[in-house]
Amino acid sequence: MDLSIFFKTKTQSDDFKNRVSKISEMAYQTNFNLEQALIGEFGLEKKDRFITLIRDNKIDTTNASHIKAFMEKIQAEIATIPLVPLTIAFEPTEQTLKMLCDWFELNVKKQVVFDISVNRKMLGGATITYNSKFLDFSIKPKFEKIVATVLAKKTQPTPQAATQPMQIDTNFHLGR
Repeated sequence: MDLSIFFKTKTQSDDFKNRVSKISEMAYQTNFNLEQALIGEFGLEKKDRFITLIRDNKIDTTNASHIKAFMEKIQAEIATIPLVPLTIAFEPTEQTLKMLCDWFELNVKKQVVFDISVNRKMLGGATITYNSKFLDFSIKPKFEKIVATVLAKKTQPTPQAATQPMQIDTNFHLGR
């Protein structure tokens, strides 16, 4: 079950689980309207996507126990999605998150949830932990190495340029 259209980060995932839980609790209320509950929790666009998910899973929306069971299935599915710690130098946009998720789905063939932290001192790039492997793609170590190399060259003595005596031209004219 692909839930990536609903969340990409741990914070979004936690919020989504809470909203699904609310809908699940409301399922047995009298006059329960699933579509109204979905609009109230997710808004119109995500409601439509959620309804598509319900239809794809052939859930009887008139049966409260089926709705509740499906909501529990979604919660169980969320618990199985790998959490990937990611540190970057900037606050990511929704487009950046989508590109990161798409890359994982394409290359690793899995939906992941990012636990994002921002560290502006890393200048750029990212550090990521996946499958117990820590990968450092940050720019800061490379930048510091370049700076150290440049500073080392500056502190080395440079050969003195041959000094030539200053020549003074005594024949100068003002005007004509």
